[in-house]
Amino acid sequence: MNNEWIPPSQQRKLSVDYAGLGIPVGRYALPQPTEYLELGGGTAEGCDRIQAHFRGEAPLSELTDDEIAFLRQFFGEQVEEHRQRRQTYFRNRVPRRYLNATPDDTATAWARAVAIDPTATRSLLVVGPTGTGKTHYGYSVLRALADVGSNSNWTALTAADLYAQLRPRAGRDSEAEYEKLTSVDVLFIDDLGAAKLTEWTEEVTYRLINHRYEQCKPGIFTSNVPPAQLRDALGERITSRLTEMCERVALKGDDRRKGMAA
Repeated sequence: MNNEWIPPSQQRKLSVDYAGLGIPVGRYALPQPTEYLELGGGTAEGCDRIQAHFRGEAPLSELTDDEIAFLRQFFGEQVEEHRQRRQTYFRNRVPRRYLNATPDDTATAWARAVAIDPTATRSLLVVGPTGTGKTHYGYSVLRALADVGSNSNWTALTAADLYAQLRPRAGRDSEAEYEKLTSVDVLFIDDLGAAKLTEWTEEVTYRLINHRYEQCKPGIFTSNVPPAQLRDALGERITSRLTEMCERVALKGDDRRKGMAA
């Protein structure tokens, strides 16, 4: 048995098959050799295999079922701690109206995929007429990210607020604001296509969408614009990328706000 365990200072260099273990990507404390050996059936050879996996020298397929189960249980306890922190993160950032947004199965499945392998997960494009709950749905997806224990940070804003935030003006570095938006793990833009299309709005939107497209970073986008009219509302370049990078979620029904007003 190799008794030289990987120290915490080197943990950033570790290779852990999060997708294979079915746990969110994150930075976790590692088990010590004694923790596995103390289990019934834990062996020195198994401990070596686990260490080899952490070093990227052995795929999960070379570990036994018991060794994989041990890793899932060990990391699972930390995932629960992450989940509680992310739920607090959600509650502190979500608008009050959407605090109780409840994810459906599609939102939960998407959030779980993002948590395990964000670069392999397509973005979401939520479309439907005004008042069908697109904004609510978008926040429910962010709630799902918290519920599954994802460590992804996120930013949510309307398209109108996006353009106001990035519009050049004295005393504000719009390029720095743009860099902040590109750095987030998940970007939620609500009401895409609602603003009048100008050369400037098209360029700003294109830069953001294209960055996520090229870097394979997931996003959530909502729009009142019918899919057949997206090119007129957003431009050819943006629509082409959204079509390729997004799964479409179509919401139908009457304007709920009118019913509430009545």
